[in-house]
Amino acid sequence: MASNYRKLGDFIREVDRRNVENRQDNLLGLSVAKCFIPSIANTVGTDFRKYKVVEKGQFAYIPDTSRRGDKIAIALLEDWDSGLVSNVYTVFEVVGEGLLPKYLELWFRRPEFDRYARFKSHGSVREIFDWEQLCDVELPIPSLEEQQRIVDSFNAIERRIDSLKQLNDKLAATAQSYFDEQHGQHPEWQIVRIDEICQVKGGKRLPAGEELASEATDHPYIRVRDLNEARYLVYDPNMAHITNETHNQIRRYIVDAGDVVISIVGTIGLIAIIDESLHGANLTENCDKLTAFKSVNPLWAFLYLNSGIGQDSIREATVGAVQAKLPLKNIQALMIPIPPDNEGRAIDGVINPLFASICLNQKEILLLQRTKVTLLNNISSLGR
Repeated sequence: MASNYRKLGDFIREVDRRNVENRQDNLLGLSVAKCFIPSIANTVGTDFRKYKVVEKGQFAYIPDTSRRGDKIAIALLEDWDSGLVSNVYTVFEVVGEGLLPKYLELWFRRPEFDRYARFKSHGSVREIFDWEQLCDVELPIPSLEEQQRIVDSFNAIERRIDSLKQLNDKLAATAQSYFDEQHGQHPEWQIVRIDEICQVKGGKRLPAGEELASEATDHPYIRVRDLNEARYLVYDPNMAHITNETHNQIRRYIVDAGDVVISIVGTIGLIAIIDESLHGANLTENCDKLTAFKSVNPLWAFLYLNSGIGQDSIREATVGAVQAKLPLKNIQALMIPIPPDNEGRAIDGVINPLFASICLNQKEILLLQRTKVTLLNNISSLGR
């Protein structure tokens, strides 16, 4: 063990306080994203007195690691004064003054900790990372000042990310509100089919027998999940990638910078604009792209499809009761308002700078997220 590495068991103790008051409020669960979330468990007929109480500043984790992929659900309670968790959870707290709870939380956020917990889990029916194994974890314990410095750096990055996300929300809302206002004030705008202003093309599933690459390559593979909360879709090394061989088989199904991508299966109607950093990326069969726009700003399609009217049109064009899908031909037939050239240029002068700022902010967010990962990884090297 390195000189300043200590066993976690020297700094924590288990807490098993039951809900003897029979409270039935603030029932919480744990996410593999390392946070507490409101529970959605069916509690009909539940004896709440068996539940455990977790207080602000305490941790809880789920020892069963067999059903959560490569993640272990463990979190520090910060957003509530107290809550109730299932009796299968293990609740614990930091004791003494040598370890900051927030520093410990950062240690738990590291992907290496997830891999360690999965490797150490045991059991034939269910794989368990039990209390003894948690206590046996070794971690660097630098001075409290150094721990606080790391925590402060991490918190500063998170605050900046939150600030940029809020700013992007405001910029997007401003652009959307402006578009909706202009559209509402000009009922005389020409209404055309989407396929009159651009081409609508599909993506492609991986060829039979082919799988995603195990690490980043020159060929990102855009999936529906990448569109969540995205306006401008910017390259992220954490995106899925495919091998050169797979790319050569589906090389015709790529996106260009400025394309508008729409999800057509699963969560239908997610819309994003392709940034230049993803020019040439492959596109899943669960998305279609609007490309080769003819004298029309692609942002018009983005804003219209994201508007209330546009989303209603998407829902009406969706078919299938069991497996809902938005067919390509139905996207082609969607109607979109187009302003006269002079009005369009004036509106472009307003919305283009807004989206340019959104794109720059999104790139900074991704850079900051990678910086967070680097900071967490560097904790492991303390004292090595």
